[in-house]
Amino acid sequence: MEVFHAAADLVGLNGRVRLELEEPDYEHIFYVTADLNDRLAPIAPAEGARYAKLAASSLRQDALIPLFDGKFSLRPDGLRGADLHVENGVIRLGEKGLFHIEEGKSRRFKAYRVQHNQARGPYKGGTRYHNAVSLDVFKMLAAEMTWKTAIADVPFGGGKGGIKLDPREYSKDELEAISLRYMYKLKPMIGPDIDIPAPDVGTNGEVMAWMFRQFSDGERERHTMRGIVTGKDVKIGGSEGRVKATGQGLAFCVEEWFQDQGLSLEGSRFILQGFGNVGSCAAEILCAMGARLIAVNDADGTVYNPDGLDVAALVAHVHQNRENLKRSVAGFAGGQAISKNDFWEIEADFLLPCALGDEITGDVASRIKVKLVAEGANHPTTPEGDEVLAARKIDLIPDIIANSGGVTVSYYEWIQNKRMEHWTEAEVNARLEKAIKSNYRIIKDISLDRPRRTPEFNSTPFMIGRKIPTRTAAMVLALKRIEAHYLIEGFSQ
Repeated sequence: MEVFHAAADLVGLNGRVRLELEEPDYEHIFYVTADLNDRLAPIAPAEGARYAKLAASSLRQDALIPLFDGKFSLRPDGLRGADLHVENGVIRLGEKGLFHIEEGKSRRFKAYRVQHNQARGPYKGGTRYHNAVSLDVFKMLAAEMTWKTAIADVPFGGGKGGIKLDPREYSKDELEAISLRYMYKLKPMIGPDIDIPAPDVGTNGEVMAWMFRQFSDGERERHTMRGIVTGKDVKIGGSEGRVKATGQGLAFCVEEWFQDQGLSLEGSRFILQGFGNVGSCAAEILCAMGARLIAVNDADGTVYNPDGLDVAALVAHVHQNRENLKRSVAGFAGGQAISKNDFWEIEADFLLPCALGDEITGDVASRIKVKLVAEGANHPTTPEGDEVLAARKIDLIPDIIANSGGVTVSYYEWIQNKRMEHWTEAEVNARLEKAIKSNYRIIKDISLDRPRRTPEFNSTPFMIGRKIPTRTAAMVLALKRIEAHYLIEGFSQ
């Protein structure tokens, strides 16, 4: 909230409006339960000698679902027709080895939905499935959505939620059951004109489809409710361009920065942290524009190729290879493995942090060798990192504009659902480019104290009379747009 308070002081934010924005409207903490499948857990090698004479069991090929931690989830009917040989709860699966049978049980998961502010429109924000979530994390992310929707100038507020779990530890049918129960508990709190979830870390369009079904099933006007979630598959009311929208918006910001500097994106080199939806899509788009990706780091590994990584092959390795259960760049044959420490010191033109928060600390900021940091992740740079970047004159495109492409196209999806329309990808991207670049230019004008009025945008009303950091300028734009609603509408009593 340091940037919030700094910007609030600069614009002389109304005291009551400041209080309204300092804390969320609602903080929901609840629990969801689900029945889990039986599991097969590999036994320690030291125990293997005890079962040397255990005959191999024969299971159907589709009975086992591999999980990233080495276990297998057993389908509910997985033992039907199986030739089983069990000793002390241990079975042998041919070349796979020995496994202990863990009986499936019911489990409780901690879940959240934080609704930060709705002055400008319905709460809007993603649904995150990750082990490192908490109320404080979701409060921060929900507030950032309030700022982001204001900067994108779409009529939404901010929200965020999710479940404390690692989705890689669960089979598809288990995740579906957990997601359905989550939406069942959420239903009284949300609606297409109240609060609109979307995908985030650990979720995708398939999870949104499950949630839409759970919310709308049995309702009389089911198809008027398609806007309850965004990020859906285009076959069920999703928007063309939504999957790549956050990466596309990030690429538009980078392209605008290069044009503003009088530099060519063609032939530039960049490094990327995180190769999920945002990172991989941004890499594909920027490389199609002529940039060259030379290194990628994620939670489980780092790959480097000074001549450029083959992005299409890397996407196939991470997102289409069924054997890569960690969905990591580790093991990619088209690059050499290096350490995360070495990754930060690779010389490049720009860096895209597209993983989790607080990765660019003061120490990291002091070591990176780039001209620009464009934040694809939420809050990837610490306050100390900001100070070091500024001192080293490394330019920054802050997250609340750089990754706002997702929520912008979510708004387009919501509009299409409301109107029962379907726009082409070219139309969506044209609208997105105009929105992203116009708002980025306003932010740059605020930062440089450069008032301009053009046919595309007008930055004049947002000036504060002096130059300020880009991140603070973005917050100034958000707060001025939000404050206007309170000052014109007043406060309900």
